Parts: sequence; C-alpha cells; structure tokens
Amino acid sequence: MPKYPTLAEKCFVVFSMFFSTTALIPVLLDSQDATSVPSDPYSPILFLGIYAVTCLLIFLQWNSFVRVATQNIWIWLVVAIAIASMYWTVAPDITSRRSILLLGTSLFGVYMAMRFTLREQLQLLAVALGLVAVMSCVFAIALPFYGTMTVQEGGIHAGAWRGVMTHKNIFGRLMVLSNLVFLFVALGKPISPVSKGSWQSLAWVLYGLSVALIVLSTSKTALISFIVLTIILLLYRSWRLNYSQLIPLTIAVILVLGSAAILVFDNINVIAGAVGRDLTLTGRTDIWQVMLDKLADRPLTGYGFNAFWRDWDSPLTADVWRILAWECPYGHNGFMDLLVELGIIALIAFIVSYITAFIKGVNLLRSTRNIEGIWHLMFLTLMLIYNISESTLVTTNSIFWILYVSTVFSLNTRSEILPISEYTDAMSDEEWFELEASND
Repeated sequence: MPKYPTLAEKCFVVFSMFFSTTALIPVLLDSQDATSVPSDPYSPILFLGIYAVTCLLIFLQWNSFVRVATQNIWIWLVVAIAIASMYWTVAPDITSRRSILLLGTSLFGVYMAMRFTLREQLQLLAVALGLVAVMSCVFAIALPFYGTMTVQEGGIHAGAWRGVMTHKNIFGRLMVLSNLVFLFVALGKPISPVSKGSWQSLAWVLYGLSVALIVLSTSKTALISFIVLTIILLLYRSWRLNYSQLIPLTIAVILVLGSAAILVFDNINVIAGAVGRDLTLTGRTDIWQVMLDKLADRPLTGYGFNAFWRDWDSPLTADVWRILAWECPYGHNGFMDLLVELGIIALIAFIVSYITAFIKGVNLLRSTRNIEGIWHLMFLTLMLIYNISESTLVTTNSIFWILYVSTVFSLNTRSEILPISEYTDAMSDEEWFELEASND
C-alpha cells in the first residue's frame, strides 16, 4: 500500500462521509404522503460496499491498524456489547443487521485515524460537507418539495429548509458540524502552500453559507448550539494562556456564568417560552421517565441495539407509545437511548472513552499552538451538547460516530509515538507518514 494516501483513497473517504451524513438518498425517496415513512433499501447495500472496501484497505496496512486499534478498549467494548445484544434483543432481525453495520462504521473511523493526519481529515470532511451545503441550496431553491419542509409534520414547518436531509433539525445539526469544520479549515494551514489563498477563501465562503443555512433551517437547537460553540471555542483558546493570565480569566468567566445562571433560573419560564419550549423540555422528561421505568426490567443488558424504538408491531414500542400518547421516534437523549438499548455497562464504557478522550484533548490543546489542536475538544463538546436533547451517539452509518471513533483513536495514536507538541508543531505531514511507515 502507498506510504501516503492516494487520490483514490481521498475520493473514497469523501464519498463515504458524504453518504454518512444521511444526505440525498432518503430525501429522494420521500413522497407526498406525509404520514408514511418510506423504506430505504439502497443505503444498507451502499454501506456494505463501503465497509467491504474499508476492510480491504485495512488489510493492506494491517500492522498500522493493529497498533492504532489496540490503543483504546472502551470503544470496542461498546461495539462488542452491541453485537452480543443479538442474543437478548427484542428485535433480532434489526439488531443483527445494525450491529454488524456499527462494526463497519467503527472500522471506518479507525481507518480515518490510521491513514490521515488531522489536517487531512478536516479538509476531506470539509469537501464532503461542502457538497452537502451546496446541494442543499440547489434543492431548496430549484426543488422545494425535496429541499424544504412542505408536508412533513402537518406542514407546521412549511418554508423551513431541510436541504438534502429528511428533516430541518437533522439539517441544522449537520450545518452546525459543517460550520465548525469550515472554520477550522479556514483558520488552519493548507496541506499544500500553493493552495493556501484559494482553499482558505473557499472555506470562509462555506463558513458563511453554513451560518445562513442554520438560520434558514429554523432549528432553534442548531442556532443556540452554533452560538454556544462559538463562545466555547474562544474559551478553549484561552486555556493556552500561561497560568498568571488564565487564573484571572477563569475567575471572570465563573462570575459571568454564575450571574447568567441566576438570571436564567429567575426567568426560566419566560426563556423557555421564548424558544418554544416548556419546563419538561417539550415533553422530553416524560419520555425519559418512561424509558427509565422500562430499563428497570433490564438494567444491565438493555433491550438490544436499535431495538427499543421500532413500530406498532413491537410490543415494547407499542406499550411505550400508548403511555406517551404519541409515536415518539427516539428518546431525544443519546445517553438515554444508549442506556435502554445496551444497558449500564455499555453506557459506562462510552462515558469512560469520552472522559479519557476529553482529558487527552485538553493535553493536546495545552501542548500546541495551531488551531487543529483544539478540534478534538470542540467535536467532543458538540457531541455532548447535541446528545442532551437529540440522539447521535452510537449510531450506524453515521458521520458523528465515525468522527467520534476517529477522534478517540487519533488522540491515542500520535501521542504514543512522539510528545504531542513535537508531532503537531515540529513535524510535517510527510515526516509523520515516514515515521508511521518506519514503525510498521
């Protein structure tokens, strides 16, 4: 296998990440019947092909894969529990298929960490997400039935943009991720000095476009997340200051946040109403209570991977829907969904992997001066924020799970060979791959 990633490999990664956003195929299968959810027979086949190619690429660089993949056992424990849940799931046909696809999704994330530098990962991700953003504009303007919320949910969101995604909230969530990626690429260094001006200018244009698309999606969660993440990015950058500067800044931030918290809690009803929510988080606390009641019967194992939220043919789901008095599609909290599907052990394994990655991300931030050194922390923060009210943790064929796995193993891999400051500041990408090759 070539020492450096080839153009064909990069095209394969862009293609795979584009479809891992759930763009295009599901929305093209949409119909005028707002009450029906069309089946998608094409995506599973597409991803089986992607994961078959991924396995071949991993086999061609097996020593590198083993060295990278053995750096973190917690991710594999979660995946192993998902696969093992085939033996106790309440939906054997669903769990058996989805758990194998989860393994493929995880392998693709490890392949990303193994084969590409962080800078390359961000630039390839920017290409894939840039395609989503541009195509979404085309669909919303030229094909409004597909590109906007026309008949979905009784037409209450009519006019909101959903681009090439199936729902405005999914579109808004992806544009928040895109916004971060475009910003990091715009502020970072290009791989080739020749492309510096044009590449960064394009990244700034796409950054502005992603902000506009967040607004056009009318997703309040996406808009709030964008604002919060922008503020958090500035806060994380301040962590690179020396301690004499950091301590007074930290005190000032605590005072500001404390004052803001008091203001929010004193006016919680007004604020919740202003963003279209109530004190039950638009019914989410009711959902979580029902989920916890069901979990009491299977606290250690859960009900099986992707087996809890099914349809009326599932006795478990039907009972939950009757209690809630509406057809809730998922738990609106990634940690709760993971808990009821795979149990307490899997949730603990995920939390350990997350905390470990976060600590390594802080060390990386403190040991570097380039913008890429903050990426891992920002993505982990995005995952945490969105999974409070949505569910994007352990999911098959998902760009978010791919990036989470890639983040965890990227943080483990490079630091095992060189001190963090050396490989991020002193080494070029070519020198890094030469080092990798010498260790095979």
